[in-house]
Amino acid sequence: MESDNKSLAVLFVLESEPESSFSLSFFNSYIESLVDSLNKSMVKISIFYPVFSDSEEHYSLNIVPGTGFTRYITYLPPKFLTYKETFASPLMENVFKYILKDESFDCIHIWSFKNHSLNYPFIAKERNVPVMISLCDGFLSSGFMFEKNSIGSSFADGKKKVRISNFVSSPFNSFIRNAGKLFSESKTKKRNSWFEQIGRYTSFYNTPPSSFIDQDVISERNSLSLEVIEFADKFILNSEMEYNAFYRSSIPENKVVVIEQGGAGESIVESKPFEIEGAVKFGFMAELLPEEGILEILKAFNALYKDGYQNELHIYGETVQNRNYFNKIKKYIRDSKIILKGPIEPGRLSAALGTFDVLIMASKWSRSDTFLLKTAICSRKAVIVPSKNSMADIVRKYNRGLTIDEVSIDAISKSVSELERNRKRLYYFMRVSDDFNVSMIKDNTTKLIEMYESVSKKKQTLNDVLLKRKLHRKKIERSRG
Repeated sequence: MESDNKSLAVLFVLESEPESSFSLSFFNSYIESLVDSLNKSMVKISIFYPVFSDSEEHYSLNIVPGTGFTRYITYLPPKFLTYKETFASPLMENVFKYILKDESFDCIHIWSFKNHSLNYPFIAKERNVPVMISLCDGFLSSGFMFEKNSIGSSFADGKKKVRISNFVSSPFNSFIRNAGKLFSESKTKKRNSWFEQIGRYTSFYNTPPSSFIDQDVISERNSLSLEVIEFADKFILNSEMEYNAFYRSSIPENKVVVIEQGGAGESIVESKPFEIEGAVKFGFMAELLPEEGILEILKAFNALYKDGYQNELHIYGETVQNRNYFNKIKKYIRDSKIILKGPIEPGRLSAALGTFDVLIMASKWSRSDTFLLKTAICSRKAVIVPSKNSMADIVRKYNRGLTIDEVSIDAISKSVSELERNRKRLYYFMRVSDDFNVSMIKDNTTKLIEMYESVSKKKQTLNDVLLKRKLHRKKIERSRG
């Protein structure tokens, strides 16, 4: 964009403050790099996000102007009383309406619906503001997931109910201190009558005891999810594979754009040759959950230590809000060479990568984010990744590490042993060359600006929007009938 052009005003909708170190797949680190790059490209970014608070007035709005971007901050209670509030909150919708009234935006970019409302796209369309949505997590489709995988149950009132249990019940949240004043049931029942904003899609938390939810509430959520698809102008996914696997049957192809996450580094650093003194250091950076393979990694290193290996393992991950699972795996941390580093604040990713030589990514799910992988390779780190996801394609193409066919103790042990013993191969993976020609943050910026400019030209009258919603709801009712 030329400097004399009018800047595009874009509102980012985020699930948490961008400085928070608790984000899936280093999403906040990616957003921080992206916002910085966009603002340098004559796009005026504002951000809207919630903060969980016991002291501030809930659902009040704090507008904080800044040199980089304006923040729209609202305050949420640590727990939701009902499941419906997790996807359709009139109070959050009122805050969103006020923000749109406060400033004229050319585009709304929703990065996550978590802690917000699925009615946002319709509200934006009422005000003639186009909407783009990034599908970076499973929140939009989680209602369908519950319905498909739920356990039906018969009750005296004759209504079918389904289990909802992907919201963590953490004993460290402040509601525990006050719940006794509101409920007379046991602690277990009190915990299960609330819903946290921090939804973790993991088998560890997706087990009984769980709350039962009426089927009609699930149906309402699914209807709103379909309306999101109807009213959004564009959807952004990180990979074609993700679209084909999860969304092709529900989101039209003409609404989908695939933008692979770029890395934070501009070029591979430190061109001079080097040698690693002592044992190779390994690092794990992810949520401490079973799907990330942390238990297999710990068991693999314990086995290696018995064989005389001296390699350090640096573990970066959030432990407080995820205390339940952390307590389960803590007993496997038996050696001083396994070092717990805690969560990584956005902006500190490069510094954390500098503490080890090889990044182990042992995810068991088909993840499509590539920000951490590319940033690690640009920091001259070799990587170990599972063979069945988007990351493995990059590793194989550019020969930057090892891929493992399964996330198992044996496979991880063999990979660690190979990189410790075969230093020549390790240094080749960590080489500096010009062949790592992948998309970076600046490439994401260019593509997003093109999309913002394109959708901002689309206009609809309020009557068109209202009619569209009316017809869509009739279509849903007919399909149910």
